Amino acid sequence: MGAFGTWSAYGAVGRTVRLCFFATNLLSVLLSVAVFGYGCWLVHSRSQYAELLEPSLYVDVARIMIVISVFALINAAISIYAINKELRCMIYSYTTASFVIFVMLFIGGVMGFVFRHQLQHHIPLHLKMLTSLRELYGTPEMEGITRAWDELQTNFNCCGVNGTDNLRVWRTSKWYMHQKEPKQKLPLSCCVSNVMEQCLSVDPSNPDHSLVHVDTCYMPLRTDLLAVMQVAAWLSVTSACLMNQS
Repeated sequence: MGAFGTWSAYGAVGRTVRLCFFATNLLSVLLSVAVFGYGCWLVHSRSQYAELLEPSLYVDVARIMIVISVFALINAAISIYAINKELRCMIYSYTTASFVIFVMLFIGGVMGFVFRHQLQHHIPLHLKMLTSLRELYGTPEMEGITRAWDELQTNFNCCGVNGTDNLRVWRTSKWYMHQKEPKQKLPLSCCVSNVMEQCLSVDPSNPDHSLVHVDTCYMPLRTDLLAVMQVAAWLSVTSACLMNQS
């Protein structure tokens, strides 16, 4: 009778505790999937801009989210097996691993907040972008910078750094200076996609809005990185705390 009493592991209380554990474990799995998915999306859609931001802390945050969420999913699977088989040693291992996962994911979230603070107050993003455009774009040994600029301008429909430099900043770049006559005035990534040929003859001092992207890239990139990292930071911290509760 004692083994199957109300307060026993096989009684009403024991079954309720086990059910609660499985419910919270399901929440942990869902959060892990969300963290993993967002981390993968962040690496896939934003890591190309890291060349413009070295050192790129935000990419490290995304990678932490991916790695730790995978470990969290494995840990959740182990916990279910351990509970069903009543393997006390594995349950202790699950508890220890859960604490480690909590710490690492929480640190990843804090790193996200640190990156946002640095981007807002310390990282000279404008200067980094201007330097890479003028000195590094189009050089054979800096293909990563060239690719980052081209993807940035294509994805955000922008061209150049900011309003003060406008599109004429390209005339001060080594990419432009090292060209032979007749010179291409703007990169193809500054052009509206279906009018490439007409775009190449545009005067950067008086651009045609229907042929070339006239909005500059500094503010769109900065605003976007602040937004995606705020989501990443809060998702990591919230998930870490809720996973630890389970």
